[in-house]
Amino acid sequence: MNIFRKIRNFSFILLILILGIGSLYSQEDVPVFPISGSMSGTPINKFTFIRKIRPGEVKTPTDLESGDWTRIDKDSLSFSFTDDQFLIKFKIQAPPKEGTISWYLVLNNPGMENLTVFKRVWGPGGWAWSELSRDMRMSYIQPAFLIETPPNKQEEFLIHASTRRSLVLNFQAWAPKEFAAHIQMENLFLGIFFGAIGIMLVYNGFLAFVVKDSSYFFYVLYLLFYGLWQMSVTGVGAQYLIPAPATSWNDYLTGFAFLSVAFSLLFTRSFLHMERETGWKNYAFLILSAFAIFGFIASLFSSIYGPMIWAVSWYPFLAAVLVIYSAAIRLRRGYRPARYFLLAWSVLILFVLITALRNLSIIQDTELTHWSAQFGSLVEMTLLSFALADRIKTLEKDSLQARLENYESQLKLTEIEQELKIARELQESILPDRLPEVKNLKLSVRGEFASSVGGDFYDFHQLESGKLGIFLSDVSGHGVPAAIISSMVKLAFSIESRKNEDPAEVLRSINRSLSGKYGKHFITAAYLIIDPSNGKVVYSNAGHPPIVAIDKESGDTKEIFLPGWIMGMDPNLKNSVIEFQMKPGDRLIIYTDGITEARSKSGEIFGFQRFYKLLSEHMQSSGEKLGEDLFATVRSFTGNRKHFEDDLTFLVLDYLPIPDENVIKETTSSFSKS
Repeated sequence: MNIFRKIRNFSFILLILILGIGSLYSQEDVPVFPISGSMSGTPINKFTFIRKIRPGEVKTPTDLESGDWTRIDKDSLSFSFTDDQFLIKFKIQAPPKEGTISWYLVLNNPGMENLTVFKRVWGPGGWAWSELSRDMRMSYIQPAFLIETPPNKQEEFLIHASTRRSLVLNFQAWAPKEFAAHIQMENLFLGIFFGAIGIMLVYNGFLAFVVKDSSYFFYVLYLLFYGLWQMSVTGVGAQYLIPAPATSWNDYLTGFAFLSVAFSLLFTRSFLHMERETGWKNYAFLILSAFAIFGFIASLFSSIYGPMIWAVSWYPFLAAVLVIYSAAIRLRRGYRPARYFLLAWSVLILFVLITALRNLSIIQDTELTHWSAQFGSLVEMTLLSFALADRIKTLEKDSLQARLENYESQLKLTEIEQELKIARELQESILPDRLPEVKNLKLSVRGEFASSVGGDFYDFHQLESGKLGIFLSDVSGHGVPAAIISSMVKLAFSIESRKNEDPAEVLRSINRSLSGKYGKHFITAAYLIIDPSNGKVVYSNAGHPPIVAIDKESGDTKEIFLPGWIMGMDPNLKNSVIEFQMKPGDRLIIYTDGITEARSKSGEIFGFQRFYKLLSEHMQSSGEKLGEDLFATVRSFTGNRKHFEDDLTFLVLDYLPIPDENVIKETTSSFSKS
């Protein structure tokens, strides 16, 4: 009985102790993960518990061992972007029949900035946590820890993790042989990925300098910063390019991302010729690019790293919406290179979205989802190469078409120039090559057409009585149509001036003979007949500007205005005749309205006041010098244009009686034939 009581009392006490100890650890026991010698990326997460470290807690493994722990039920757990720190604990069990097992504990997240792994060990002071070191013998972008576990041994581990990037927890167990093969395959894929970016950089950089197309320059800059961005994301930059802690490369991650987005937008704008678009789409590219560059500048300030990492995670999707929409619009409007472009960006956005869903633990973390962004980039770069090649073909086709059109235009231009040359030769043939030099008279003419040919026409007719007829006409407009009509006027004047010595009747006859042949044009004309023996002038006008008479003795300048209808309005021309007497030394000026109506660049006309003032100031100048100064003044007033807006003709008649006999000579006209 005593023995029975002792056993009963001992059992009761033992039960009390077990219940008491159990009450100290009310949370669920950590399940044990069975390791083996053939593990190939076996997920560990579901065998772990996790707890968040509260601000102010003592961050030593012993102090943090207790607390509220939560069971992880996913192979990949993401906390997105957070400044919080976490503890993860788990146990492993080695099989009894195998020897010591070497295995790798790997976190499938290269962007983890702080990751410390502790193993519970027995020491002189009892149980304690011993920190493990990363295996530096194997070059790998992910955090990896080599662990040696004796047979039939259970071990416990504690992990302290934190990062400013997306905190994704995906712990795996690998056997050394399988892990080495996995590293080789992963490095091969990364080598292909970054090698493709490098090849694209060199190739398109070469094309950019050869083709001189802004699309290639923006594409090269996009590839450069996208490659640097991916080196930060994958850990390749910190592991192979510039060895440094993950924190250093993470500092520049947002800046690389923002620049990549900025140049991708500028590349898209140039590639799709969005500057030709009207409305908001072209400005949207410029505005989003400006915001991306602003994001790059802001990312240089570490104090706002958190908001910037959030912004750069969603900003590319906003830019992608604009890119895809614009590409679809351009494709619908028949721009063929947009088809590859649209497909390329659609594929990239799809795979980047898969990565985002993986980071948010919405879908499982597999090899495909883990590297989906990089795989999508390879497809995108391939399709963009097709797009750029297609664009080159399109540009070559457009260039060839433009050259053909230019060649045809050159042929037409050559034909037109040849026709204009013939027209000019014909018009020159109807103008007097020489001015008649008549006793007591001094003639001077200066003129210039607004184009190759013009509508101003002048001619002289020597009457049998010794009188000289001077004719000046101005066809409305200028160019070939005006020149054709002026040639008709030439023929009509040659005929009618021989039939009649009355200037008014000559003008009426010319109008009747050309009636119905003017089209939409009209003609102003002035015709005077001067008797060189006594200076008597008979003058008639058909809507032409008044002639100017300058008295040598008094220096007075006056208009001789005579009303008259313009030619081409009515077959029955209404005009009259006036007679006046020139004194020795007097001067007559006959001109076309191209002089007084010449306009400056501001629209101001030269006008009669400036014209008469210049005539008075140059009264003592010869007719040739007066014409030269007048044309120089008008040209300066109009802004030194290559051509005047209208044809200009300026004729000077000086009455200079001399006692010699009337001898008719020939001198060369100063009329411009250029």
